[in-house]
This record gives sequence, structure tokens and C-alpha cells, in this order.
Amino acid sequence: MKSRTIILSVLLLAMVLPANGNPVKEYMTGTYVLKFVNQLPKHAANKIMIISTRQFKPEKGYELKKGLDPQYQRFYFIAGTLGDTAYVEPMTGLDETNKRLPADRDFLVYVDGHGKTFQQVLERGFHVSERFAVNMVVFDWPTDNMALKKTAYAASEVAPNFVKAMRELGNFRHEQYPSSSVSAMFHSMGNQVLRNVAKTSLISYMPKELFSNLILNAAAVNQHHHRKWLEKLNIQERIYVTINDDDFTLHGAMILRAAKQLGLGYRGNTAINANYVNFSDVATREHNLFLGKSATEKNNPYIYLFFEQAFHGREVNFSESTGFQIFRPSESDLFSSR
Repeated sequence: MKSRTIILSVLLLAMVLPANGNPVKEYMTGTYVLKFVNQLPKHAANKIMIISTRQFKPEKGYELKKGLDPQYQRFYFIAGTLGDTAYVEPMTGLDETNKRLPADRDFLVYVDGHGKTFQQVLERGFHVSERFAVNMVVFDWPTDNMALKKTAYAASEVAPNFVKAMRELGNFRHEQYPSSSVSAMFHSMGNQVLRNVAKTSLISYMPKELFSNLILNAAAVNQHHHRKWLEKLNIQERIYVTINDDDFTLHGAMILRAAKQLGLGYRGNTAINANYVNFSDVATREHNLFLGKSATEKNNPYIYLFFEQAFHGREVNFSESTGFQIFRPSESDLFSSR
């Protein structure tokens, strides 16, 4: 029993570490000093929006307690960087951004996975915003625990708040950024949030004309019968499901959850409305292919181009020179991952 506990602990640690293997100390410490302010500095860069469901205490300088806000509140922030400091300005709603985000950028909603603190999610938002030149809307939820069951339960709890937040975003985009496309990426266990929306009546309350692309990236959700809930999604123009059958993190999740994960493959059980992007031949053991921090991505520029096109709401269309395959709904049932 003791040896099993050690093995499970190692696997859990692997799930919260980035795929490029940064030291634990560096990863947990973070790049920026976090500071809550009444107003962002004038020259702050990498501005992003955050909608958080964590348990903040505004009356105590936005002290953060563990877990989901007990009143199911949503906390709104705009954040930016200046030097080695990440400045976070609280808002009462999305409208308070007052067009401080670039008018010529498309929007990307980002839902992160298991094991992330508020600061880690914030820093990932900065990185993706800068790398892909998108206006980031980070939907933040409490996943910074060791138990996958707690994260899965939290995904169910935050699903209604996600729907409410997306309805607000739909109105915000229509009023202030009507020419910008909006896509959404659900990473790893972030796909649990989307799954809970699709499998319930919540899907009927989602805005129907908001999303160009939904990207289910390295999805840590049960592969079995995924088509049943995926085919209920009617809120987007296109769906892209990324596959890497050697994804080290998802193999850990498969062992811990005793179920094969969607990001590892689909075995012919494909949704008719989804495009399956199979990175297995080029991605080695990577879990975070969109971050640009591994040799895999640096050696294959088409990986960046896939995410760049998908994040900007375009239909991804490549030749065979990419090294990976994109199976359209009409093609994907002819193939299966190992």
C-alpha cells in the first residue's frame, strides 16, 4: 500500500508540472510578483481579463482562500505586467475594461486544467496573450489541490457560472468588439467544465453565436462515449480535439481515474461535428503544445500555426507537410489512435 501511495503521489506531481520539465521550485514560485491595485499602471503590457470563481476576500485586500467561493460569486479583474510585477485591478464586470484591450485583436476564452494556482493561471494568460496576439479572457476556477476528484467536482460546481460568464461575454463583445472573433480553449481537466455544460440543460443557456472555434486540448475527460455529449454542442462553428497518444500527463490521469482520456485517442468513437487533430507522430510526451517551450514545437512550426489559426477563429487547413493529421468529421471514423 505504501509503494502504491508513493507512485500515485509521483503521478500527481507530474500532472501539475509543465511538460518541458521546469524545476518544481521555479514552477511554483512564478515569474511575477502579484500585486492588487486600484488601477493598472499606464504602461502595463499583456493586458488580460480574468473571471474567477475562487474564494476572494475583497474586504481583506483580495486575500485568497482555498476552494470555490461559497456564494458562487464571480470576481472580475483586468491584469497586466510591468517589469517583474503582475498588476491586478478588480472590476465589477467586463464593461469596466473600458476598451483597454486592443480593438484589433480576436478573443480567446481559456479554461485551464488541474493543479493551477491563481497566479499560475494568470501567468499562463499573459504568455498566451503575448505569443498569439489575442485578447485573453481567462475563466479561472479552483483546481490547486492534489485530488483529481475534487477538481472534477469543482468542474460541476462552476459550470453554471461559466454559462453566466459566457452570456456576459457575448453581450460585451457585441457592444464593444463586434468585429472580433471569439474562440475558446479548454485545456486538460478544463474540458470537464465544457462536458458538464454539454451534458446538462445548461447548454440551452449558452450564447449560440459567440464562438468560432472550440479547442478541446489534451482533454482529461473520459474517452468512452464522448461523442454523446460532444454532439450536443451547438454553440460554435468548429470543434478541434487534439490527440497525443504518448501524452505523459494524460497517461497519469488514465491510471488515477481508471479510464482512457479523450486526449489520448478516440478509437473510432468520433463525434460527427468534431475535427480530430492527431499530433501523436510529432508530439512525443508533450501535454502543453501551445506554450512554445519544447523542442517539439520549435522543430515543427506547423504546431504553432495550428493554434494560431484556431485561436483567431479561422478554419485550420494544412497540407500533409505538417507531420500531423487533421481528420474531418467525415474522415475521422476511418481512423483510430493506438
